[in-house]
Amino acid sequence: MEVEKIDHIHIYVKDLEKARDFFAHILGSKFSEMMDVEAYDIQSLVNSLGIELVGARSKGGPMEKIIEKTGEGLAAISLKVPDIEKAIAELKAKGLRMTGREQFGKLKEAWFHPDDAFGVMIELCEYEAGHSTENTHPAEKAFRDTSS
Repeated sequence: MEVEKIDHIHIYVKDLEKARDFFAHILGSKFSEMMDVEAYDIQSLVNSLGIELVGARSKGGPMEKIIEKTGEGLAAISLKVPDIEKAIAELKAKGLRMTGREQFGKLKEAWFHPDDAFGVMIELCEYEAGHSTENTHPAEKAFRDTSS
């Protein structure tokens, strides 16, 4: 499978503000405004380095249950690919189970089950060059483009 780069990582956290302050302090990097994605019961913050902090949107909701079950820490690695359809077919042919896919504006994503990859979800993403701005990660840019 052709991978252009590791695009970003997802870190599950119980307290987004505390995690944001910690990572901003040790990395010297600012995070985006809170992204609230009701459909997935998540809130997230992303920085220009490609670190996405993901927390539960609601108490007792599905994401809070996932974080309680799996614990805080590395949850997913997002790989930027030039052709998401080809990459999806290749991973499926290698036995990975796709759990979902979505398109946010010009950003296309697909997710593969963490049980097939040593507990880490593999996320594929495809977006056009120049999709992001200098200090904005493509995930935040796509979210802003579709939520306005």
